[in-house]
Amino acid sequence: MPSMTRQTANLILYRQRAGLEVFLVTRSIELNFLGGYLAFAGGKVEPGDESIPLADGLDTETPELLGCAVRELFEETGILALRGTTAAGDELKRLRLELLGDGGAGRFFSVMREIDAQLEPGTFVEAIRLVTPRFSKRRYTSTFFLLETDDEPEILPGELAAGGWWEPAAAIERWQRGKLLLAPPVSVILRQRESGIGPGTLESLRSSPETFEGSGLAIPWGPGIELLPFHCPPLPVTLPSSTFLAGTRRFVIIDPAPTGKKEQEHLLAAIENRIAGGDRPEAIVLSHHHIDHVGALDAVQERWSLPCWGHRRTAELLERSFDRELDEGDLIDLGDSPAGAAGWKLRCLFTPGHAEGHLAFFDERHRALLAGDLVSTLVSMYVGTPGGHLETYFRSLEKIRSLDIRLLYPSHGMPTLDARGLIDRTIKHRKKRIGQVLRKLEKGFHSVEEIAGEVYRDEADSRLRPLYERTTRAALEYLVEHGQAGKVAEDLYETG
Repeated sequence: MPSMTRQTANLILYRQRAGLEVFLVTRSIELNFLGGYLAFAGGKVEPGDESIPLADGLDTETPELLGCAVRELFEETGILALRGTTAAGDELKRLRLELLGDGGAGRFFSVMREIDAQLEPGTFVEAIRLVTPRFSKRRYTSTFFLLETDDEPEILPGELAAGGWWEPAAAIERWQRGKLLLAPPVSVILRQRESGIGPGTLESLRSSPETFEGSGLAIPWGPGIELLPFHCPPLPVTLPSSTFLAGTRRFVIIDPAPTGKKEQEHLLAAIENRIAGGDRPEAIVLSHHHIDHVGALDAVQERWSLPCWGHRRTAELLERSFDRELDEGDLIDLGDSPAGAAGWKLRCLFTPGHAEGHLAFFDERHRALLAGDLVSTLVSMYVGTPGGHLETYFRSLEKIRSLDIRLLYPSHGMPTLDARGLIDRTIKHRKKRIGQVLRKLEKGFHSVEEIAGEVYRDEADSRLRPLYERTTRAALEYLVEHGQAGKVAEDLYETG
């Protein structure tokens, strides 16, 4: 398993009524990871999970995963998957409340041994294992188990806000209309299980690639939006750049990002998979000209001879012509929405500051913003001179802040429901940096190189020094524009 991930166990809890029903929990909106999304019950492996009591004949190399599955299922739903106990319901309820109050896995399984409860062979069936892609600050190796039950789950307020039984097709239909949020593994698994659980279920699930990287697959996130995060040198592997496939039967490829051959092959395979399913790519659309957004532009164009659309200034910076020049208010027609409604469009927003020709794209139907490099859920976005301009950048942030955004897709990092909070934190951080630059100037540091070395002392990576100096220069130019500094020579400044 990847060394940088934590292990989790997740329960695909199901029952057969008139048709297949799957139990989904709603994660509390306050949670940092996928708060507000519908997911399967489950959670992280904790110390003590390996002490789960196992029945004779149950041989496993990962008792901690089974322990986690049992503990999280009981904690989140009140369903005890262990057998053999004669403990009364009231005693189990007290134990559940103790668990929710941080009773700990070791204590839980110690009590299970005292009441002769144990996990029987065949209770859980391992179905699929998935690793969180690199675009997340929190990465997990998640093992999903199938469990059929006739018990009725009970959700207690806390990490979970609600829970309920769903027919897979009904959940997918509401997700496609933008009425609910499904954690990406859930939408994938539910679409595979719409027809029920039969002999081919395990084979189908287990054939899914464990890791995203190199899989040739895209990640379905919101209605009609798939994303593909790629490592794009010279950016570090911890700061992947996302390509977006927006649309259903017809779709556009926004920011063909990857620069490397393997990553480009992954992107081409994902597009080819869409075409094989009957979908049609309309165009390549660029948010701006930076290399980590256009690395596969030529490769995609050569494969399918697609037109390229973007802002006029982006075309100039790339020294190429566009088949369609996009600007503020222009509409990109995506045809029918995922729910089948006509007139689905992306509205272009001219949002310079990070880059001179920067565009963002707003899906008003689903209140989703493809924000490009305006903000990031991984880092504070780079705004450096030459090329960037802080006053313009702040105006662009205020423009998107005024929108009614439900889900914001940054080019670097996971999508977020907290668009306004992310924008406010971005503005606050950037102005804090400007204040740090001003204080260094007041203390007698005058050159861009000196001030950058002081401000970024704790973060100084020699490979990123040029970026630190450009962001410092942008801050100094901002101070000049606001009368707080003066420029005395090239890259030399003084207090105003």
